[in-house]
Amino acid sequence: MTRSSARSVWTPPDDIILPNGIRIICDPVGHVDSAALGIWVRVGTRDEPRGQRGVAHFVEHTSFRRTRHRTAAKISRDFENRGAYANAYTTKEETCYYVRTLSEHLDDVLDTLLDVVLWPTFQKEDIDKERSIITEEIRSYEDEAEEHIFDLGELQLFPRHPLGSPIVGTVDDVRSLKADDVRSFHARHYHPGSITVAISGRCDADSLGKKIQKLTEGVSKRQRAPRRSTPATRPATHLELTRAIQQAHLLWQTPTIGCRHEDRFALQLLNVVLGDGMSSRLNVRLRESTGLTYTVYSQLQLFADCGILAIYAGVDEQNITKAERGIRRVLHEIADGGITPAEHRRALAQLRAGKLMSLESLTARMTMLGKGVMEQGQPEDPRETIEQFQAVTREDVARLAQRYCKEAAWSTCTLRPSSDRS
Repeated sequence: MTRSSARSVWTPPDDIILPNGIRIICDPVGHVDSAALGIWVRVGTRDEPRGQRGVAHFVEHTSFRRTRHRTAAKISRDFENRGAYANAYTTKEETCYYVRTLSEHLDDVLDTLLDVVLWPTFQKEDIDKERSIITEEIRSYEDEAEEHIFDLGELQLFPRHPLGSPIVGTVDDVRSLKADDVRSFHARHYHPGSITVAISGRCDADSLGKKIQKLTEGVSKRQRAPRRSTPATRPATHLELTRAIQQAHLLWQTPTIGCRHEDRFALQLLNVVLGDGMSSRLNVRLRESTGLTYTVYSQLQLFADCGILAIYAGVDEQNITKAERGIRRVLHEIADGGITPAEHRRALAQLRAGKLMSLESLTARMTMLGKGVMEQGQPEDPRETIEQFQAVTREDVARLAQRYCKEAAWSTCTLRPSSDRS
């Protein structure tokens, strides 16, 4: 029996830079009849001007409204008449427009998606329609306590810095956005030097390069790296609010290193042991052993130059104190004692399996390519990532646990049910 490895399902992708500066990463997968296409733009929430929170997300939404060559109805027909699915999303540091399609339609959907990204017109009537839609989106997030508490926590951790702003923006800022604001943001950030086209599936790099070069004729070469300031560190703070909700929500957060730091692999192992999975310490302590909560987990969010390690729990209001005591105990134990050999093996197995299994999804492969360029300047090689995980020792994780799992370093945010809830 042959032992499977990342090498058997992954080969280095083709990497092309067009004369105008657009980068193309092509990952041919010969045994499929479809492709995942993503156009990645190096711009996100942290690049927004003061007073325009949500404009990056607004651009992403409104780009599908109208372009120089297509109406919203034609954009939809061009995708759906070919059975393709298109969408987009904005993060703190990048924006991705993506489509899943049969390979026989790749050229056509590429034409449409490039039109959406490069040539939206941002007409006033379209801005007004999208403003109303996004305002409702903001309110829907605020109605979801688990979503809302993370927005509150980021603002708490990064006050007066763009990383603390919610991706969808605020109702006041979205209402005040004008068509000129949206056009100006797009013109400043959507240029060839910030764009990477990533494709995984049945595709050919040479023909794609020629196709994209032809479609982007007249797009002048330009390179402008976004100016990004690193948020200042600040003492831990504690916030408590009441809402008309049935359950209490707890969020503990501490700032960390960013996605380019050499310790990022060890930090991911720490997160797995802390609260990612049924065998994690938080889940065993707060759910399986004591039944204090239905949902408890930790998560790691890494930006270019900083990050957030967070713990979330949803509990009955009468169990808040017990849940907080359980979180403190887990942090104290892992800070003082590190992790066990069994936990180390489990975390490595979990991270390795997740990386290998993601290679069976074209969308995940495309995301790995595009996000790798956005974060590291190069598409991620999953074999190298697995090797980096396997090189992490228990001592590496213990060193980070001593740094990040001290209770005094954690800010807390608590949403309690209000007394007048129905």
